[in-house]
Amino acid sequence: MVYTKKRQDKKNKTCKHKNIPDADKDITATIDISAIYHNILALKNAAKTDIMPVLKSDAYGHGLLEIAKYIRKIGIKYIAVATLGEAILLRKNGDKGRILSWLYDIDGNELKDAMDLDLDIAIFDDLHLPKIKAMIPPHTKLKTTLFIDTGINRVGIPYNNALQAFKEVSMCDKFELVGMMSHLACAYLKNNPTVHKQLHLFRTLRDTLKTIGIIPPLVHIAASDACFNYDVSDFTISRPGCAIFGVGYTNYSNTTLRLPMTLTTRIIQLKEIHKGDGIGYGLTYIAPKKMRIAILPIGYGDIVIHASSHAYVYINGTKRRVLGRISMDQLVVKANDSDQYGDNVFLFGNGKNCPQTIYDIAKYSNLYPLECITHLGYRIHKQYLSNL
Repeated sequence: MVYTKKRQDKKNKTCKHKNIPDADKDITATIDISAIYHNILALKNAAKTDIMPVLKSDAYGHGLLEIAKYIRKIGIKYIAVATLGEAILLRKNGDKGRILSWLYDIDGNELKDAMDLDLDIAIFDDLHLPKIKAMIPPHTKLKTTLFIDTGINRVGIPYNNALQAFKEVSMCDKFELVGMMSHLACAYLKNNPTVHKQLHLFRTLRDTLKTIGIIPPLVHIAASDACFNYDVSDFTISRPGCAIFGVGYTNYSNTTLRLPMTLTTRIIQLKEIHKGDGIGYGLTYIAPKKMRIAILPIGYGDIVIHASSHAYVYINGTKRRVLGRISMDQLVVKANDSDQYGDNVFLFGNGKNCPQTIYDIAKYSNLYPLECITHLGYRIHKQYLSNL
């Protein structure tokens, strides 16, 4: 069945973004929840660990609040997001499970809000420990993960300071040490020496902690690529993100993973143009003969597409080239005689309902699929296919 908002009964209720009612949106992202469930199971089987799905960046464009609700229904105990703001949003919208995040402003109000909402926090700087400790309300324990930098040189406690940080947290009754984590720099490459070094450092720290009686329940370093490319089965959990949605810097299109999202719009106008007529800004496409064209209400304001001259859509089962430059709100394609006003148009699908996927969009735009899928505009209506 299709889960979507009841458009007729809720005309006065508007989308949370920019107050555009769903009924007035001419672009639809249809998201197949069964594909997401399939991918979570595939990742769990590959990693041989439990799974903590990462739903950052609005669940990679698929809808944070909705995806969280669905994956909780299949028993997902832990969810991760990048920012504390995302975690707070989830909790305030009714998610009662464990939520971990690791980006925050040490001087902002969000840390206090997170403590009041019983969120897990990954501390990424050992210098933050005294300040965070002072913020923790009386008779409260903060569920704490320590984020260790093993070599990617982004946020993370410097490796040489990690052991002491764990000792400080474990000895303080205001902290409940629930996890240790790190992140791999090159996991998309198999048998990479940097990854092997990072894994060695992480395991060494874990084993050293065990010798002094510090055993964090959740130990995780593997994101999507590492679940497939490295043996991480000795850790307690993995935290894949993009692969849950079938996309990534690695090309997952030839794996067992499925693409949940299909993006469609419709024809809003059909017209005839004559030989020599130009189309769009700069009139970069000149009609070689009299031809029929279709105008679609979608553009780079809705999804990042760079290479207009190489872009295509699918209408009534056939591939149609984009003519001229893609505008912010419109694009023009070649129309067949059988095309009609209102006909459905596929920008991309799952490879079965439409041959073109997000990987194709990314390829002719010279982008990664992640760059496209995480920049879907607010004018896109999302609907969810689920049997639950």
